[in-house]
Amino acid sequence: MPTPIINTQLDTLNTKVEGQTTALTTKLQALNELLEAKNHLDAHRNAALDLMAGDARAALVTDVAGVAQLCKNGEILEVMDYGDEIHPEWVDGTTHYNPAMNLCHESDELLEDGESIHGAFFEWDKTMPFGVPYDPPEAIYYFDGTEGAGTFHISIGMAYGNGWKTTKHIQFTLNVAPAEGDQLVINCATSPNTDPTNGRTWNLYAKGSTTSKDTGTTSDGTGGTNLGSTDSTDVGKANGRVNAPQRIVYGYNRWSQSFLRQYLNATAESGWYAAANPWDRPDATVIAKAGFLYGYGAEVYSYFKPIKVVTVACNADSNVEDVTYDRVFLSSLEQMYCVPQFSGKEGSYWEYYKRLLGRTSPAPTSATYARFIKYALNAPTSAQACWRRSADRHGANCAWRVRTSGVVGADYACYAFRCAPSVFISD
Repeated sequence: MPTPIINTQLDTLNTKVEGQTTALTTKLQALNELLEAKNHLDAHRNAALDLMAGDARAALVTDVAGVAQLCKNGEILEVMDYGDEIHPEWVDGTTHYNPAMNLCHESDELLEDGESIHGAFFEWDKTMPFGVPYDPPEAIYYFDGTEGAGTFHISIGMAYGNGWKTTKHIQFTLNVAPAEGDQLVINCATSPNTDPTNGRTWNLYAKGSTTSKDTGTTSDGTGGTNLGSTDSTDVGKANGRVNAPQRIVYGYNRWSQSFLRQYLNATAESGWYAAANPWDRPDATVIAKAGFLYGYGAEVYSYFKPIKVVTVACNADSNVEDVTYDRVFLSSLEQMYCVPQFSGKEGSYWEYYKRLLGRTSPAPTSATYARFIKYALNAPTSAQACWRRSADRHGANCAWRVRTSGVVGADYACYAFRCAPSVFISD
């Protein structure tokens, strides 16, 4: 049996243990309270950071300078995700818009002096509020200024549709002497089934002008001076100063010489059009407008960097790779994650389109994709046919577009479809 001394010692030890246990419990309670307070503070801090990030994103919606700095520093994806939007103001005449522009891709791109810059691609979420031809029908002939007034004819070297026959000749009579560079434009009613030799209206214009210097109608004949023949091997090729039938009827699909490219990159309020080749013609409605970039103003478009853009020309032009340096352009088939006609030529696939389609491989063309459908900026429920940059390789007259149904295919360059402009933003 324990002695009284041992009992006393045990009682003392129990008392100490109980005291230490109580103290430890108190400390644990205090620690738990501190942890709860810390978690509470962390929650408040995270909420504040989320709010700050949200405020930062909200501020960036119209702060193109801030977006450009983040893009240059490779930090844009820390604040935005692919598909997120900015809304800088754009003005069409007296109408003010804030078109949403989706963040599409981050990359390094080249300026004309060879400098590599880091930035990000943004593309309009909706289409422009009006249509613009990729390229209007072109002139059939340009003069060197030595021809004088009188009767002339142009031979048809290769059949095209049901209207252009190799047995026929386009005859016309000028009442005034053409100046150097003047263009002869024949109204072929945008169809190769229209006979250009049978009473079609023609006009004589100064290069790129919309004011006619002389007019008349065509006939089938070989009278007067022979100005040459359309090409005998390809209706997409020009032959000397005689233009190609495809381009005369439907316009030209070469991005570097397109009317649409010129309009989109124009910064002036007026007088911005200049013929890109000897047969090039403007759209009379669109040249009355201010240039597209004028609508943003230099304080915004200075951050749209003029980067190297490669676009492959059609078979008639030997599939040459045209290089332009554009502030504004259209996405190519490759950039929109479609199977291109020339792989690895017209830019990298954009991450936005990969995610949009939810595919692991590029989408075949001539198929329907509902997510490609674009709606009008000024009519958000109205689906629009939308131009893309890539030329259809098979002829000189068609470029790629997405139909109102979402079908990816090619169509005639002269059609005034709408488009969704793209830019590369950096500081």
